[in-house]
Amino acid sequence: MSRSTVAHIMSRNVESLKIGESIALARDIMGLGRIRHLPVVDGEGYLVGLVTHRLLLSAWLGHGRPASEKPHEIDEEVPVEMMMDKRIKTVTPSTPAELAARIMEENKYGCLPVVESEDDQKLVGILTEADFVRFARRYFESEAR
Repeated sequence: MSRSTVAHIMSRNVESLKIGESIALARDIMGLGRIRHLPVVDGEGYLVGLVTHRLLLSAWLGHGRPASEKPHEIDEEVPVEMMMDKRIKTVTPSTPAELAARIMEENKYGCLPVVESEDDQKLVGILTEADFVRFARRYFESEAR
């Protein structure tokens, strides 16, 4: 049996945000797509950060007038780069799947952005907990046949 790599498991169609887009847009995309992780890319598609559902939940942004401010109004003014995580662990499509799983498990990460190579940080996919669950289901289904 060949060794499974990130390329076998990752999602290639990645919802992402661009520098300058708002926290409000991040909330909308996450809500509509039922997703918890949004990579942030520059104008050329290179990974520069990550916005997570957990970051959005923990943030209260305001101008100091909580009685008169609504969070969604403030979110429209705040660009994602103000709250994105810039210290991101990434993997490549050729990373062994068990290594990616170990990184996620040991660090309690919900995802790993997938980039072209260690030197080329162009976003090519994302590996999430849901991708591993889907992989496990397929594996168990094939085992049952």
